[in-house]
Parts: sequence; C-alpha cells; structure tokens
Amino acid sequence: MKKAICITFMILSFINISFSQNVDIKSLVKKTNELNLDMWDLTTYAEKHIKDKEQLARFFYYWIGSNIEYDIETYQKIVNGTIDNKKFWESQEESVVYNTRKGVCAGYAKLYQWFLDWVDIETMVISGHIRDERNHYVELESDDIHRHAWNAIKLNEEWSLVDTTWGTSNEESQSEFYFDIKPELAINTHYPENSKWQLLEKPLSLEEFNNSKFVKLVWFFSGFTDIPKLKKDNNYYYFVYKTNNENKNLSVKLTISEDNLNFEDIENTIKIEQDGITYIRFEKLKIPEKAFYKVHLLENDYIIYSNVLSFKT
Repeated sequence: MKKAICITFMILSFINISFSQNVDIKSLVKKTNELNLDMWDLTTYAEKHIKDKEQLARFFYYWIGSNIEYDIETYQKIVNGTIDNKKFWESQEESVVYNTRKGVCAGYAKLYQWFLDWVDIETMVISGHIRDERNHYVELESDDIHRHAWNAIKLNEEWSLVDTTWGTSNEESQSEFYFDIKPELAINTHYPENSKWQLLEKPLSLEEFNNSKFVKLVWFFSGFTDIPKLKKDNNYYYFVYKTNNENKNLSVKLTISEDNLNFEDIENTIKIEQDGITYIRFEKLKIPEKAFYKVHLLENDYIIYSNVLSFKT
C-alpha cells in the first residue's frame, strides 16, 4: 500500500512539474513578444534561458502557436490555382513567415525546422495528406488542397511528431495534443508520403488509412481513451470503446448510410458494459455489408457533438 501511494505521489509530482515547466516556457514566450527580436536573437534568447532540448522544442512550438497566423489568403489562392509554385515557396520562406507573422502549413513546418536546427535538434519536414471534417478519405491524385506539412523531431535518440499548424489553438488541450503526437493517433488524420514517418511498427497502406476511423479530438477530450473498434460474431456487430468515466452523462449514437449522404439511426441497439469496456450491440441482418458510419455524442438525449467519428466497412 505504501509503495502504491509513493508511486502515485511520484506520478502526480511529475505531472505537476511538467505542467509548471510548460507554464514557465509560455511565460518566456510572452516576454519575447515585448522584445522585438529577430530570428537569430530569438534563438539566442531561448538558449540562454532554457537548457533542456525538449523544453527548447516546446518553446519554439509555443512561440509559433502564439505568433504565426494562418494565411487564409494564400491558402485560397492555392485552392483557386491563382498562385504559381515559385511565388508560393517564396511566401513560405522561414524569414518571410517570421517577419510577416503569416504562413500556411509549409511555412509553419519550415520555420519550426529552422529554429530547431539552430539549437541542434534534428528535425524533418514531413509532407503528406490530411483528412478532416471536409475530407474523410484521401485520394492522392486529386487531393492537392488537402496536402499538409508537419515535423518529426529527434529527442533522446527517438523521433516524435509535431504539428505546429494544427497546434495553433487557444484551446490548451488541443494545443498540447499536437506536440509529441502519439503515432497511433497521428495516423488517424496525418498520412505522410513516406510511410517511415508514420512511426508505426506496421505502417498503414493508403487503403487501410482510408478504411480506418476518422476521429475528432473531442472524442478523446470527452473522456474516451482509445479509437473504438467495430467487431462482429455470427449474429451481431459490436461497437466497442473504453472511457475513463469523466463524463458519465455522455452517450453514443450510431448512424449508417449506404451512399455516405443519407444517414439513418441504427435502431434497437443494446448497450453492454463489462470490465471497463462498453459494447453497443446491433443485429447484422439489418446492416449492409458495405456501409458508411457516423457517430455522435449525446447528453440527456440531445446531440452535443455531431460526426465525432466517421468510418466505412
């Protein structure tokens, strides 16, 4: 019992220390905003005040998140095809993004790489495609507007994934999520051109990626601890998930479609809870073999988060 209490205390102490360090780093970031530093002065300032490599990586992550604005005008030109390749890449040069305080994902990733290169942290810019609420299934030939760039950084001899563009958020939990993203969660939305940068023991093919579930962050922030699975036996399907019970008022609603346009509720579902796992059971006979699913979160029978998960079979 004493050992358990001691371990718990150590874990809580570590969490508190980590939180305190992040707060201190954000305070430093805030101070730099008052100093009107150029790029080189900013790196010197950071190295003077921060010695730990991971904390340096966080400093520049937070700095970009609080100082660089997403360049909607340039993105719209990309969508409309009204900016040529040369002008685009000129607009995403590190110094241009730093001085204008604007960029799209390529500029964010290149600037982050520049900062980390200067403080001797090995960094890569990763190119690939993303899926989001607009685009659940990636088609490499036709999805240029869903191309994306993010970073891989090497700390303590291990690579981790960072997305400074998606980390630009006033919502702290979302901002924290995109620094050192768990590879098994990153592959939910980020599909790199080079499968090496999935950082998975068994990388997913594009087909496997498109057939996997698209999950909004709100799923995890609502107390669900993993990506749910759809299982089956001879008679039933089971939608299976885990929760940490932080919000017991939330319930899950499943809808289905054959054309990915017109969705209907799956009726006569039965909720089974066993050993910390929840199973939503429904009959196979009433379900087409190939179908599209969308999942919503309800509170007191009202949808509070729609289309939280999307997948197909």
